[in-house]
Amino acid sequence: MKKDKSMRHISRIDQDKKHQHGWWVRIHRDKKMIHSFFSDAAHNYDAARALRAAKKYRDTLLLIHPKPERGNMFNRPNSRNKGNPPGVHRTRSRHRGRSYTVWQAGWILPNGKRINRKFHYSADGRSEKEAKQLAIKAREEGVKLIEKMMREKQEKRPRYITAVKKGRKPAAKKGRK
Repeated sequence: MKKDKSMRHISRIDQDKKHQHGWWVRIHRDKKMIHSFFSDAAHNYDAARALRAAKKYRDTLLLIHPKPERGNMFNRPNSRNKGNPPGVHRTRSRHRGRSYTVWQAGWILPNGKRINRKFHYSADGRSEKEAKQLAIKAREEGVKLIEKMMREKQEKRPRYITAVKKGRKPAAKKGRK
C-alpha cells in the first residue's frame, strides 16, 4: 500500500490521557531532527486548520533544507570496510578472462552519475601501497568535485528560498501582471 505523499513528514498524534491532539512535523537532515507540533487546541480545536499549518511549515522546511543529493552512502564509513576511507576498497577485477586485485575509489555525482576509478598493482609494477594511495587521492578529488558542483547548485537556488531562510516574505516577481 502506497503512502500519501501529501502527508510526507507529517504524523497525527492523539493521546487522550495527556490531552494531546495534533500534527507532528519532522524531517531529518545532517544527523539532526527538525520537528514541531501543531496542536488542535492552538488552532481553535480544528484538526483541519492544524493540518494546513503543519503542511505549510513542512513545505517551508523542505525549501530551506532540501533533500540530500544521491550518493550519501559513499560518504559514510562502512562497517565492512575496516581501516579504509569511505568509498575506497580493495576488490577483484576481471579483464579478458584474467582476474586482477585492484584498489577502487568510487563516488556518485549530484546528477546521479556513478564514478569508479581502479588502480592495479602487481609484483613487477606498482606496489599495493601505491595503488591504495592513488585510490585515496582519486576519491578526495572526486569529493572536491562533488562539493564544487553542490556549491554551484546552491548559488543557482531561487531567491525566495533565501528570503524564507532569513524570515522575510518572498519578493514578488517583477514584470508579471
